[in-house]
Amino acid sequence: MNLRGMNLKKVIAIILMAAILTTSGVLASDNTAEAAVINIKVDAFAKALANAIGLQPITGTQKSTYVNALIEKGIIKEGDFTSYTSYLTRTDGAVILNRADEYLYGDTLDADLVNVALEKRISDINKIKESKRIDVVKCYLKGYIKGFSNGDYSTDRAWKGSSKLSKAGALNCIKMLKIPSLREKISPDGQLIRTTKLPKNAKLYPYILASYPNRYYEKGLAYEGVTRTKNGKDFPLVSLVDYYAPVDIDKLTEYDFATAKKKYLDTWVGKVKTHFELIFNVDYRTIGDEWLEAVTATDSYYAHGSMIDLTTKKLGKYIEGMKANKTIVETSKVAVDASSLYSYEGSYYFKVYVKYRIVSSAIPSTTDIETYLSEKPYNKLVYSRSIVDLSGFTLGKWKEACFNVALDEPTLTDGSGIGVSVTDLNVFLK
Repeated sequence: MNLRGMNLKKVIAIILMAAILTTSGVLASDNTAEAAVINIKVDAFAKALANAIGLQPITGTQKSTYVNALIEKGIIKEGDFTSYTSYLTRTDGAVILNRADEYLYGDTLDADLVNVALEKRISDINKIKESKRIDVVKCYLKGYIKGFSNGDYSTDRAWKGSSKLSKAGALNCIKMLKIPSLREKISPDGQLIRTTKLPKNAKLYPYILASYPNRYYEKGLAYEGVTRTKNGKDFPLVSLVDYYAPVDIDKLTEYDFATAKKKYLDTWVGKVKTHFELIFNVDYRTIGDEWLEAVTATDSYYAHGSMIDLTTKKLGKYIEGMKANKTIVETSKVAVDASSLYSYEGSYYFKVYVKYRIVSSAIPSTTDIETYLSEKPYNKLVYSRSIVDLSGFTLGKWKEACFNVALDEPTLTDGSGIGVSVTDLNVFLK
């Protein structure tokens, strides 16, 4: 290049452009190399997996002798891949891992748990090819691949199955085949368990869910801070006598509670969740008989035929009050976890998380204690047979709260007929 006659600025510009082009080429090359390191190809994964589970390479229909070895054992099946030199996706990695697990240990998962996970635990399961869904769910339940969080109090996780499985992640999963302690921990109902950065009172619970923050666990079991007075002296409550913490609930022996819990736990959780979704979603312009009947069916009095009329009357009075005050309440989240079940003074409680807002109401956000106790103003915001405390709200502003909610006679012969008794509708999570 002849630089004579060019001014200094043009020379500098040419040099800078050359430098940029050179650097771009280097970066492009580096990015390609980086992708090769970060992700793993099917044949490379097959080789690592075959070696880990003791399969010898064999000659077969594919160029990769390790792919042939996995095909012979049914861990890879003909038609699974169009190319063994393509990068492995999260879904295909899960399928192969589960087949390898079953090759080593057999099919050990409970069929009911697998069905629950198919229905409730992977939010984007419908984006996964139907023939691969069960293997994906089993891989998740065995703790090999945990998916991605859907936020606090979520009961499912995103899979993102078309994304590439990283090389480090893939090789770590292969280690998990022989070292189960490396796997993620999963709850009995198929939710991811957290084992680090635990709440201060983690010992009170059988496990801590990954999606539930510490503030949920650290507040408000009904018996906490309660004492008994005898001969003028205060005595602390006695564990396994006065109360059974969530971690101890299966130690209850009366009425064969453990059997009833095993059979009806999902029903109880469902009724509590439905009840709160109903009472925290009300609109004075549309509320009517359909809502009233739905709440009655989840209320504890529903278990006693003679009480249904009383429940209907109380609900009717609530509807009158909320209409007069033009009340609208909305909720965006109700979360009830089975592991929060505990016993206190003969009642059985769940903790319930609610994210709600009061959109419209003539009820003041604060009131004096005399009015609070005598007129029960917040009972005109949401329905409850106990005194409601939702003070300090701002119209239109979302709030978070937790409540203790009792079950009515959970030891009924037909546990499915159990109702919800909202005995403590007071906020203890700000």
